[in-house]
Amino acid sequence: MTNKTFAKIIIYNVILEDAMKKPTLKDVANKAGVSLGMASRVLGNYGSYSSDTKEKVENAARDLSYKKHGIARSLKLKSSRTIGMVMSNISNVFWATITRAIEDCASKSGYHLIVGNTDEDFKKERDYLETFCEGYVDGLLVSPSPNNHSMIKKIYRSGMPIVTIDRKIGGFCVPSVTIDNIDGAYQAVSHFISKGHRDIAIIKGIDGIMTSDQRFQGYCKALEMHGIEIKTDYVAAGLFQKEKAYQAALELLQLSAPPSAIFVCNETMAMGVYKALQDNQVEIGKHIDLIGFGDTDWATIVRPSLSCVRQPIYSMGVMACESLLRLVQNNDTQEAVIENICMKAELIIRNSC
Repeated sequence: MTNKTFAKIIIYNVILEDAMKKPTLKDVANKAGVSLGMASRVLGNYGSYSSDTKEKVENAARDLSYKKHGIARSLKLKSSRTIGMVMSNISNVFWATITRAIEDCASKSGYHLIVGNTDEDFKKERDYLETFCEGYVDGLLVSPSPNNHSMIKKIYRSGMPIVTIDRKIGGFCVPSVTIDNIDGAYQAVSHFISKGHRDIAIIKGIDGIMTSDQRFQGYCKALEMHGIEIKTDYVAAGLFQKEKAYQAALELLQLSAPPSAIFVCNETMAMGVYKALQDNQVEIGKHIDLIGFGDTDWATIVRPSLSCVRQPIYSMGVMACESLLRLVQNNDTQEAVIENICMKAELIIRNSC
């Protein structure tokens, strides 16, 4: 990401932090006894609501001295020319690349990007969502945590254009751009099996997160399709963190029958596993084969080079941004065509296998 992009993110985050200290739309909604979406409708002057509801919301806003920010707008009448993005970890190569792609795409269309980094903290995610709903953005790109699915549904139903990226909301029709995680994991584990491996371990992410769950499904599917038992000792949790994955790899090495191959569910954890194996003089590609989910620059620099499941990350970000801008320009999420784009991953074999 360029210094210019980071400068924009820092500036916008300062604006958001300042806004969070003031009375929020949620405060108004709570005081008026209505939903967040209804309060947004009344104060944004769009959609339908009763005169009684209007009076309650306006009185609550006046009592709390609630004022919209200068860039606030009615969803129907004005535009901030800004979109918001809520994701888990901007220091992760995956999210840094997607952020760059979205910023490039948005800029070409005359839009700015505000980024909210959550560190998989659903409370922090909720704070960003509430603040964005104050009117700072024309639409939202979200990688939702399971705890906030109901909130995102309400926001979308209130008229805010939303596209989920990398993750979907189960049982709810909202535009999304995702990767075929099950097939990607299936390809990786099937390759191990084709090379004669039977003792195959997995270091997965966070249970309940769609990407982690689907990659585990792909792992299980490959083993089951080839009649190989799924051993609980070979299922370890790295929680999408390098340090946790390092420890998980050490635990696998200490088993009485260590695995002969390890599938790691993201590039950050793969870095931790790679280091753990090297620190313990395990020859990668000889004593233990290794495949990570997600390709990075370091994967081709290390020796042996790391095999991986490559995701079309930049294209994913561009498609998500374009999908959101179509919703924003359509001005009616209820009538918009719902796009659910699922992109294919590609298995790249290098010297770690």
